[in-house]
Amino acid sequence: MDVENNEVFTAVEDEVQKMGFLQRVASLFIAPVKLMQNIKEYPVIASMLIFVMALSLLTLPFMSRITELSQNMISEIMLARYGQDFLSLLETQSANISTTSLISAIVGVIIAYPIACFLKALVLLIITKIAKGGAKYKQYASMYAHVLIISALSGLIITPIMIAMGAILDVSSLAALFMPNGNISMMSYNLLSSITLFTIIEAVLVMIGVREINGFSNTKAIVTVLIMFALSTVFTAAMAGVSIFALDISYKALGLI
Repeated sequence: MDVENNEVFTAVEDEVQKMGFLQRVASLFIAPVKLMQNIKEYPVIASMLIFVMALSLLTLPFMSRITELSQNMISEIMLARYGQDFLSLLETQSANISTTSLISAIVGVIIAYPIACFLKALVLLIITKIAKGGAKYKQYASMYAHVLIISALSGLIITPIMIAMGAILDVSSLAALFMPNGNISMMSYNLLSSITLFTIIEAVLVMIGVREINGFSNTKAIVTVLIMFALSTVFTAAMAGVSIFALDISYKALGLI
């Protein structure tokens, strides 16, 4: 009888209890393994994404200045490439350009995180299915909804620093160390800019999640996440350079080049 009671007690003790919202947020920083085990049993998405978007909205007071710095950076690139600041040729439309850029930044802040959450979950699911993992899409979507809190916090930390520096440069990135004078027209700069202290922390959390959700070994989880990290870094770097490519096409179409 005592053995049976002990077995029942152990089963109840080992059962994963659903975490509350604040416990989930706190566990991301102090008990990530326990959090990922909880996500496996109780994948929560909506409330965490709403929290992430709410955090990101706190950067809105800085968006006007960040937009201005971005336009200045693009003007400098165009001046260096073509000897002409083409944005100045559109001076009569500068107000509209600034307004459009600001609106785009605000909309981007709101929708970027849900898109990143669901897209990354899909790609990671494909990778782990190839590796014979048993994760479900909802589990990965929940994992990223939690992990993206780190990304939102990075925006709150880095954005004011950029404004203080007067430059679009993430001081926590490899670009700040190895190519501080680079710009988004350089693929190598974009790659280094995509690797930051915060993206590395996110990768570590994702590795823990992949291991706990799939029951992978540490080595298998690390290899899986390194593949995901490489794909994500290349994609982010490519998207950063798209703006310059788009401007080149626009200027050629307008006969400015």
